[in-house]
Order: sequence, then structure tokens, then C-alpha cells
Amino acid sequence: MALLKAVSSAESLHETPPDSVLLLLRRANADKEAFKKVFASKGRFAATIAISLDDATSPAVLTYRIDPGPQFMLTSLRLLSPNGRPATGPAVPDAAALGLTLPSPFSAKAIVDAEATLEAFPRHHGHPYAKVKDRHVTANFADKQVAVVWTVDLGPQAAFGPVTFRGLSTVKASYLAGLAPWRPGEPYDAAVLERYRKDLSALNLFAAIQMQPDAAVQPDGQVPVVVTVTERKHRTIKGGLDYKTDEGPGANLSWEHRNLFGGGEKLGLSASVSGVSRVGTVTFEKPDCITPKDLFRAHGRIADEDKKAYTGKSATGTVSIRHKFTDAFSAAAGLGYRASHIDKDKSRPWEDDTRYGFAYVPIEATLDTRNDLLDPQKGFLASLSFAPYWGTLRGSPNFLRPEGTLATYLKLADKPGLVLALRGTVGANIGAESSDISPDLRFYAGGAGSIRGYPYQTVGPLRGNKPLGGGSMATFSAELRLRLTELIGIVPFLDGGSAFAKSLPPYDQPILLAAGLGLRIYTPIGPVRLDVATPLTRRKDIDDIAQFYCSIGQSF
Repeated sequence: MALLKAVSSAESLHETPPDSVLLLLRRANADKEAFKKVFASKGRFAATIAISLDDATSPAVLTYRIDPGPQFMLTSLRLLSPNGRPATGPAVPDAAALGLTLPSPFSAKAIVDAEATLEAFPRHHGHPYAKVKDRHVTANFADKQVAVVWTVDLGPQAAFGPVTFRGLSTVKASYLAGLAPWRPGEPYDAAVLERYRKDLSALNLFAAIQMQPDAAVQPDGQVPVVVTVTERKHRTIKGGLDYKTDEGPGANLSWEHRNLFGGGEKLGLSASVSGVSRVGTVTFEKPDCITPKDLFRAHGRIADEDKKAYTGKSATGTVSIRHKFTDAFSAAAGLGYRASHIDKDKSRPWEDDTRYGFAYVPIEATLDTRNDLLDPQKGFLASLSFAPYWGTLRGSPNFLRPEGTLATYLKLADKPGLVLALRGTVGANIGAESSDISPDLRFYAGGAGSIRGYPYQTVGPLRGNKPLGGGSMATFSAELRLRLTELIGIVPFLDGGSAFAKSLPPYDQPILLAAGLGLRIYTPIGPVRLDVATPLTRRKDIDDIAQFYCSIGQSF
């Protein structure tokens, strides 16, 4: 009924009545033809529509009497070549591959969707120029059955050939060609071509990307791929503000060049300031450093921190190579050095004015299937890292630092949008007492990034109300993200965990829990987040009744 009203001229124009009965009948007859098309699209080819008009009243009353008729069934499906013979071979889909079941109630939408699949299917099986040439639908009114005949031209079979580029000005073609996910001679597959387009888009070097097979297959059976691009500006400046009741206001600013030498090299500078730290970083990335799947990364960081546990300065430098095994899985290994000067160890004042130095070998593996970085709705992120640390200054111990994070996202409903998000994080310093490790490498919990509702760094071993820092840490978060409108969402959440004095079980510290409610305002750059959380185990002279957090992006 709703669809009939949507296509009815008389219904859509009822606020503007015609000047004569004849014009009203013209609208009714137009509706009659539109209604027949609606019923035919649903497999009701024998539907009848009768019209009656009572013009003795004012306004006149128009009545439709509708008999939808019997449901016609799709019982026959044939695929023909342009020469009229049956189309056969592995590049020709069957009814199931087209999403059709025989017999089944006829649906015009299902036929249109199947036709799109029919044209795409051969392009995934070595036929880049496949086209549907004709469609013929026959309804048999005697037995209420429908037969569909498609004429499909598969075109020549081809293999992938070399890739050529149009529209490049500063990006090197050799770099982009090395990213192609095929080797010349492999069977043509449109899905591989689409994956390449997404990979190029992820580089953030282009405003527009088009790719298609060349006009003809070469004599060797290969078809070149033509990629047409429009380069975008390669420099970006970003800035942001945030606020947390336990850390105070914060600001950050960053600059990035994504094509430093023409091969997608990235140079990034960033600075952030908050009530507890002042941090500056510089990062350089060189893709295609050994193979197209290898990324060289050099990272430097300096920090001046005034945290609940300590006050001090540190400098860190790392170099690594990351290999991309699949679209979702990658691993990295490298070398690093960290130097720090602790001005004040607030829980151990006898360790004030202490210097630490560590060389380390970071090794990491990441599996990321999230559909969106700022607002994931499905998939998961799993990361595991470990690094042996060697003390290079007197008093700096040797230890092993493993860390792991698992976050998963499950979409429970589309309307309204409902996503269950879960995250767990663990870490430990194994092989040394936590008191021997520099305060800035101990583990802490509490605050925006771990257990909301508790003040920053205060969940774990304490001396009075001063954090000692732990030898290990475990936290978890659960959020139910409900998107009420395109603009607004709410997020009830539960956080928990602790830092522990020991590196390995058994542990003495209790698990603390906090609950809260968040507001999300969805913008083109990601959701703006406002969270309020309260500790479920409130500790005297340590915890306030609530903590507030405001920033951009989901909490995880």
C-alpha cells in the first residue's frame, strides 16, 4: 500500500485538485498504469485495477478497486551467447551464484540485482570486457510461470598485464606500479583491481582514482591496466583540543608531508601539551624499502612530564621495518634507545635525580580487520609486542616487556545503530623488580586511556595517595554504542582492571570497576566524545565522585 501511494499522482497532488473531472480521470488512468508496473515488479502480472469517480460530492471522490491477482513464479533461467547458443564455462554463473532460487516468487528487483552480478561475475574470472547484451522476461499466464533469458557477451579471456599511469605530476610511477597486487600473466580479476584502487586511495596522495583494463587484449593474451589519477595536496596541518578532569585541558598540533621524495615517503612532526605532559615527536616512513610490502620507519620522541607518579624528561628513538603479509596482518622489528632523567619519584623521594638508559629490540605483530579507524562498527584489532630491554647505565636493569591488546566490535542492529565494543589490554616487565625500573616504564592504570572514573595513574600500588607504578597491568572496557540519529549517539560503558606490584601472578591488588555514560556527536572528521564516569569502588581522599573526558574519536 505504501508503494502504491508513493507512485500515485492523485495521492501526491491531492492538495492541488485539477480544474476538471477529465483531468482527474487522466491522473487516475496514469495511476492505473503505474500500479500495474508495481504489481508486475512483484510478480503479480495479472493484477486488475478498476477506477470509479463520484463527482457529486465536493471534492470529488476517486476510488481504486484492486485485485493483485496470483503470484507468478520464476521457474526458468537461461544464459545465451550472442550467437544464440547456451553460454557455458567457469566464467558463467549458475542461478545460485546470481542469488536466485528456482522456483521462487518473481521479483523484478532480484532480476536487476542478478543482472549486475551476471555482468560482474565473468570479470572476476578472466574476462575483463564481459557485458550483458539483452534481457528477455516472459510471463506465461496459463501456468503463472516466468522465464528469464539473458544474452551475455563474455568477450576475450585475458591475463593481467603491466600497469600504466595518467595524471601523475610528483608521485613516481615506479613506486605505484610496485604496489600492484598482481604479476603480469596472472588471470584477470576485477576484485584484485578494486583492491589495488583501495590501496592507492589509502595512501592519501590522490583526490580521484580511476582504473580500467586497456581497450584491447595484447597478442600475448595480457591486458594492460590504465590508472588515471588526480593528485591532491601532499601536506596537511591538523590541530585538536581535549579536556579531562584528572589531567586538565590539552592541545595538539601536527604537520605531515606524504610524498617527500616522490615515492610516498612521509615526514610527520607533532606536538602536544596537557596538564601532565609536553611531548614532541618526529616520524619518517619510507615504503617499498626492501620489497613493496616493507615499510621503514624512524621515530623520535621527547617528553617533559609532571605526572602523579613522577616528574621527569625522556628521549626515545626507534627504527624498524614492518612487513605487510596480508591486507590485515603485518609484523615489525627494529632497534631502539630510551634515555630518561627522573627529577622526582613522588612515591620514592630517595630516588630523585636519577638517570636511566635502555637499549631495546621492539618486535610487534598486528591483525586489524576494523572497517573504520575512528568509528569501527565491525572487525577486531589484535596486537602483540615484546621487547628485551638492556640497561646501559649503572643501576638500569635488564628485563623483557611483553604487551598485548585485543579489541573487537560487533554490530548488533542497523536501525538504530547498535555496536558492542570490547577491549582488553595486558602488559608486564619480566625479569626485574618494578622498583628497579625507571618510573616512566612502570605500568599504571586509571584515566582516559584505561579505567575512566579513577584519577590518572592511581589504580594500582600506592604509597599514601602517590602511585608506585607496577610490574604488570591488566585493564578491560565494554561499551554499548547506540547511534540515535545521524548526529547524536549515547554510550553506556564499564571499565575495570588494575596495575599490579608483581610482574606475574598471584597478584595482591584488587580489580577496580567504573561505570559511565558517553555522548557522541558525529562529524565528518569522526565522533566528538564526551564521557562521564564514576568509580564503583570509591577510595577515601583519592577518588572524586566523577571524572569527565572530552576529545575526538571513540575511546577505542
